[in-house]
Amino acid sequence: METAPETPRVSPFTRIVAILRPIVVDRLSIVDLAEPESTIAGIQKDIEFKGFNVWILGFAIVIASIGLNVDSTAVVIGAMLISPLMGPIMGFGLGVGINDLSMVRKSVLNLGVAAGISIAASAVYFLISPLDAPSNELFARTNPTLLDVLIALFGGLTGVLAGSRKEKNNVIPGVAIATALMPPLCTAGFGLAHGDWHFFFGAFYLFLINAILIATATTLVVRYLRFPMVALPDAMKERKYKRYFAVALLALVLPSGWIFYRTVSEGIHAGQITEYLTEHIRYPGMEVVKQEIRHEEGAPIVDLVLLGEHVPDALLTEWQSGLAGVVTGASLHVVQNRPSDAGLDEMQRLIDLYSTGRSDLADRDAEIRRLNDELAATRQALEGELLPASLPGELLLQDTAITGVHTGIVAEQQRGTSTAVRIPWIDITWLPDSTPQRLAAQARITDWLRLRLAREDVRVSHH
Repeated sequence: METAPETPRVSPFTRIVAILRPIVVDRLSIVDLAEPESTIAGIQKDIEFKGFNVWILGFAIVIASIGLNVDSTAVVIGAMLISPLMGPIMGFGLGVGINDLSMVRKSVLNLGVAAGISIAASAVYFLISPLDAPSNELFARTNPTLLDVLIALFGGLTGVLAGSRKEKNNVIPGVAIATALMPPLCTAGFGLAHGDWHFFFGAFYLFLINAILIATATTLVVRYLRFPMVALPDAMKERKYKRYFAVALLALVLPSGWIFYRTVSEGIHAGQITEYLTEHIRYPGMEVVKQEIRHEEGAPIVDLVLLGEHVPDALLTEWQSGLAGVVTGASLHVVQNRPSDAGLDEMQRLIDLYSTGRSDLADRDAEIRRLNDELAATRQALEGELLPASLPGELLLQDTAITGVHTGIVAEQQRGTSTAVRIPWIDITWLPDSTPQRLAAQARITDWLRLRLAREDVRVSHH
């Protein structure tokens, strides 16, 4: 009697994978959700730079340049939102992906036009701008690292995936901000305007990284989504072009990797050096007034300025050895007064006094400014209430019968009111006479005083 073959035993892990696999594949699938025709049409529409696109790009570049010049991140972000630079870059990646050489040539031409317009407009702005000092926003675009490569790659993937969906959304503006295409071109314009080639080439290199990685991401997604080819590629030529492209891309990315490695290394070294200085740079009566870490030819140099008691040379040598043990190649440069430096003790006391009294001086200056403001306000108020010094003389000229004039300010308060009112008071002495002509002269002078002082509440007494 034949025995039935045994059913192969399946492990629990294999069963779990078999259950989850279709769920995960269905969840992550994007091929069926793509719409190649509308995606190609949308990218083609944004490739060419002419008419409105040129003006919009020029205005956006000027806005971004102003934001970089005044160190305003918000202004730079606003300029990136209206920039049309993504069109020819994604067009280049799409043309490579669907084997459309005419689209590739058109995209390269328009990207060159856009970059030229951007750099020229930015250079003109920075030539006429009164702010010549490079801001932190400009400095940030001169040393592209591997992180910028990753941002450009994943930004490009996000942009083309969003553009290939049947349901469109507003991802592209976010991609334009994340990949930051405009600020590097503005920084290159700054370098061109000021003849600073470190700024120019560093920023333009960052722009190239962003542009090529976005185009590369577009090509990868287009091939993965199986967009229809314009022409069937020659297999042998395609392999050759892929090799050329891989070598060129590697040559472009490698410098950013080196810069990233150097930046990270310098940051780690700076942390280690700071920790060592905090723990070991101590001496009775000595104070560190300045501490700076710089790099020359890759080696960290620590500059220390010491005041107070003179640190012996033996201790300085010990500090140097300890620092070199923490960070290989690190050196210590110390500036301090020598024991024989007569007169530096007095300087030290003055510096200590200045250092400890800076906050008191600031408070005192603020109090002086407040009192000056109050004094100016009080003087202005009093000047508004005082009568003109020439008023008595003017009154004496009004009539030859006037023998004396007294002026002043009186406080008047009515019953039932809470505050007194300060009003002008004028007392006029006349020659003895009570004729109607004299009474008319007194009324005329009273009217003249009210007009002269521009106040109806003037108190005038005649006797």
